[in-house]
Amino acid sequence: MLVVIGDLVADLIVLGGASLERGTDNAAEVRLTRGGSAANVAAAAGPRHPVRFIGRVGDDTLGRALVGELEGAGVDVRVQRSGRTGSIVVLVDAVGERTMITDRGAAAELDAIDPSWLEGATWVHLPLYGFAVPRSRAAVSDAAARAAGDGAGISLDLSSVATLRELGAEALHAILAELRPDVVFANEDEARMAAEFGLDVPGVSVVKRGADPVRVTVAGQTREVPVDRVDDVLDSTGAGDAFAAGYLVATLGGADAHASAQAGSVLAMSALRRPGAL
Repeated sequence: MLVVIGDLVADLIVLGGASLERGTDNAAEVRLTRGGSAANVAAAAGPRHPVRFIGRVGDDTLGRALVGELEGAGVDVRVQRSGRTGSIVVLVDAVGERTMITDRGAAAELDAIDPSWLEGATWVHLPLYGFAVPRSRAAVSDAAARAAGDGAGISLDLSSVATLRELGAEALHAILAELRPDVVFANEDEARMAAEFGLDVPGVSVVKRGADPVRVTVAGQTREVPVDRVDDVLDSTGAGDAFAAGYLVATLGGADAHASAQAGSVLAMSALRRPGAL
């Protein structure tokens, strides 16, 4: 069982919304979709491997709708309910790059996780967003330690330059030392900041580089894994999460790090051709 812990929120995708004229109407295509990095990973993995999502949503109509949609993707959903479900406005430019305006709402208030929700976990995946607030950081760290103690693998996605900057080098060193993740995912900007902070990745390092080859470092040896180029990118939202899902499903199926990276890149490609995450 792959267990993913983190955010389930609503994404308001604005296609063509990256250049706005102030003070008047701006035509765009707007989609309301299910979002949150952890939920995206769970949904992308759901049809391919048993997966459970753990998080927190508001006790509201939006939260119930998002939980139902995630369950419809084949995910075993376990959520705490309190407050207001979070939302993110995603402004997507002409080449599919996105800028996000984030209100995590209840997702940022994850509390201590019921130990029974971790039963059967063989791997736990953690986006960095879950460490941004002290209370949720404690909840996520405790859950990861419990699962690792029972033999589960651990992966961490560095997720966001803004979140890395907000946490700072000292906290990030402490998180890596505490988790000792088997795999750390990052995009090129996140990897660059991690290097500037002097972070020591204890396990496998996987750096996604868009259309350029994925850099996979195992035991100090780096190898580039080629990816196919996507010329018709519509929206990059959730592509990194789809990559993580493909990678982890392959790893749980017995693939090595390089074959897992190839599987991740294939799944990520499908996310680039549609608005919102898989």
